[in-house]
Amino acid sequence: MMDSHLTSLFTTWFIDSNGEDYSKYLQNMVQEKIAKTGSKISMAPAFSILTSPKHVSLGMKEEQESLKIVDIIKKNSKLKKWFLSSPVSMLVKKFEKLSSSERRILYNHYQKWHWFPYTYIGPAYTLDYYLQVWSGLIRQKINPEKELKRLKEQNLNAQKKRALIIKELRINRHEKHLFDIAADIVWIKGYRKDCFFHGFFVMDLILKEIGRRTGMTLMQTKFLIPEELPLVLNGQDFTHEANERYKFCVVNMNGEKVQVLHGDKARKVLRKIQIEKVKKVKFGKLEGTCACPGKAKGTARIVNTTEDMSKMKKGNIMVSINTYPALVPAMKKAAAIVTQDGGITCHAAIVSRELQTPCVVGCKIATAVLKDGDMVEVDADRGVVKIL
Repeated sequence: MMDSHLTSLFTTWFIDSNGEDYSKYLQNMVQEKIAKTGSKISMAPAFSILTSPKHVSLGMKEEQESLKIVDIIKKNSKLKKWFLSSPVSMLVKKFEKLSSSERRILYNHYQKWHWFPYTYIGPAYTLDYYLQVWSGLIRQKINPEKELKRLKEQNLNAQKKRALIIKELRINRHEKHLFDIAADIVWIKGYRKDCFFHGFFVMDLILKEIGRRTGMTLMQTKFLIPEELPLVLNGQDFTHEANERYKFCVVNMNGEKVQVLHGDKARKVLRKIQIEKVKKVKFGKLEGTCACPGKAKGTARIVNTTEDMSKMKKGNIMVSINTYPALVPAMKKAAAIVTQDGGITCHAAIVSRELQTPCVVGCKIATAVLKDGDMVEVDADRGVVKIL
């Protein structure tokens, strides 16, 4: 199992981790092909299309299944009336009034996908969240069948564009295989991260049960190391240690040995570590890598956490150190996405392609230069972000 995990890790992360050498190799290949064939296509959009995954992400799959739920609701006059006549805030309280078959359809989707935004510390989506989402889509008179068709055609069109570019640039079988590898890595990296997040969600269920049996809170159990869990279950009290670690702690890993320091001992260790402070600097423009082509102008909003998402309005330019599944609702509002980290295989690159939203990744000092309220222009085709 460990060998399998390490193989996956090497092929989905390390292959492009050293200065994005693999991406740059493919970008240079595209540039040479354009020059050799005299094609009018630009390198950035061609590269983006050639490395786009054939498979949809789990986030897109959830959206498609959610739209199918909306379609079921709209075709069931009784269920549709229930959603439209009930105040949004009362939906979850009136849920039990639905028939068992109706509840099962809605609850099954919640049960399958509510872990999705969990990332490292949660929370998961609630049933109330999904009921409100479906209510909103019905009230907005969204046509789910039309939207599902659009998403399907979007994926098919992307593959058609890919085939045309391969033909136009005279990409041979071996070269196509290299782009296929890149496209697979883009998808696998996203899937791998989703698996991590699902694992954290499941682990917290176990920690909650440990807390229930021992009288500890979930937060307290999170500050225990694996070796301490059996001791806690056998009656040993780690409440004081957990509380002190919650206030401030440093974890020192030396081989397989894990040492957790708290209080003055932890502060003493931290004082020995030089942490670089990020300074605000002035730049007229930033440069990165095109993840999804297109252009957009708008107001910058720095969104690094779920708490930041309330700042996002439709048409804003979303700026992040890096994105992750819980930030997707904000990404859907963005006219363009700019990230400080990441390459063609990062989360922002994957989601922006599915949303068809212009995206520039790897703008190394984006969050140090840009601030909330800045007017910016994103030219993703050239990988350039200008401050207006």
